[in-house]
Amino acid sequence: MQELHFLPAHRLAALVRAREVSALELLELHLAHVARHNPRLNAIVTLDEERARARAREADAALARGEVWGPLHGVPMTLKDSFMTEGVRTTSSYKRLKGHVPTHDATVAARLKAAGAILLGKTNLPTLTLDLQTSGHLFGRTSNPWDETRTPGGSTGGGAAAVASGMSPFEVGSDLAGSIRVPSHYCGIFGFKPTEHRVPISGHIPPLPGRPRGVRYEGAAGPLARSVEDLKLGLKLLAGPDDEDWDVPPVPVRDVPRRDLRSYRFAWTDDFGGLPVSRETRAVLEKLATTLEGLGCRVERCTPPALDYEELWEVWGRVLGAELGSEMEALARFIFSIRFKAMRGDAPLNRGIVDGVNSQMAEYVEALSRHDRITGQVEAFLSKWDAWLVPTTCGPAFTHRPSGEWIDVDGQQVPYLMATCGFTAPFNLTGHPVVVLPVARLVNSPLPLGIQVIGRRWLDEELLAVCEALTEITGSFQKPPGY
Repeated sequence: MQELHFLPAHRLAALVRAREVSALELLELHLAHVARHNPRLNAIVTLDEERARARAREADAALARGEVWGPLHGVPMTLKDSFMTEGVRTTSSYKRLKGHVPTHDATVAARLKAAGAILLGKTNLPTLTLDLQTSGHLFGRTSNPWDETRTPGGSTGGGAAAVASGMSPFEVGSDLAGSIRVPSHYCGIFGFKPTEHRVPISGHIPPLPGRPRGVRYEGAAGPLARSVEDLKLGLKLLAGPDDEDWDVPPVPVRDVPRRDLRSYRFAWTDDFGGLPVSRETRAVLEKLATTLEGLGCRVERCTPPALDYEELWEVWGRVLGAELGSEMEALARFIFSIRFKAMRGDAPLNRGIVDGVNSQMAEYVEALSRHDRITGQVEAFLSKWDAWLVPTTCGPAFTHRPSGEWIDVDGQQVPYLMATCGFTAPFNLTGHPVVVLPVARLVNSPLPLGIQVIGRRWLDEELLAVCEALTEITGSFQKPPGY
């Protein structure tokens, strides 16, 4: 029983269906683990204990009658506190929403509940999701279970810390610039950002309740878990059209079996326009590439030809900034611009955001045109490969610090946004699906590392099949010491 809280969600569901453990027993085990570890980590900020217990009893009673609600029948889960949950406080760590209790579920919450999952609680995030660390105005700072002096990343930092520490087997986060992938990498778990518009983002905050939904800036929604199998299950449960998010097309989720690892073609790089990476990061990618080549895979170190990373970063910032700025008053745009200009280091991500916030419609349209061209460049490159292997960030999790400070990468000072989302934001611009795989088996490090595995747009299932095969080399989830 003591190790159940580190099993993947799909295995927990199988145990409940086989009646080897009850839903109530599973819930109580997780609640006890939360009581033991959450006071130090501050990962879960709202618990829904009594309703979860009632739902677990209903799940057990239903199973006794021969009813199975769905693939996650009786499995506890958490949700990032940016997704609205009916009857449960949802704040996005914004002071004006400290008492906000929605009357309906975000689409991802409703779909997980329909699959039989039981909402355990809501996880911490930076205010309105806008940081790559997790320290919000309402609930304070979340720590990394591998080293509590370090960040779990953001903005889905609370969710990643909860999954890594065994407090939750499954989380859904949102990803605007790496907010699923950076915390997964820092905390040593699996994370998946699907193709843009594959999973509905409706019911997410921002935008604030009652405000119009932005065109793009909410990012993508996707699962964080302890296995690729759970990521595949997450896509199957979460994807599909939604009456509140008309951008989601009716693309069916397909079953794509994994092939022999030797049959796959891999591109890889650790170089995005000279952005530095740590020695461990470079060593992991080189070792993975060498191992794959030794198995007979086609492997090549390369990037999309003529891709200008400086332009890519700036265009991402311009599009994001324009959409954020469209909902701001003039004073708010001024304050926002000052904040990003104050970040140490002149970086194209910062410049693009500031320029975008203050842009006019013609400039926004021009940025979207450049976005389309860059997306086409990356898609054309990926058409020649089954996956592209790249770093997630410049290095492992760093120590807690004020947002915007320099990040040290093996003695080199790197601007904050570039160090945290320089490798992830490009795929928010282009909308490609990305999985983060922990690589515990490939590196001897006291802190976890993960790599990004990028696939072609709308071929999420093929990407997940590739990642499942890659785990033969990269390894499975490893729990942090002391948990």
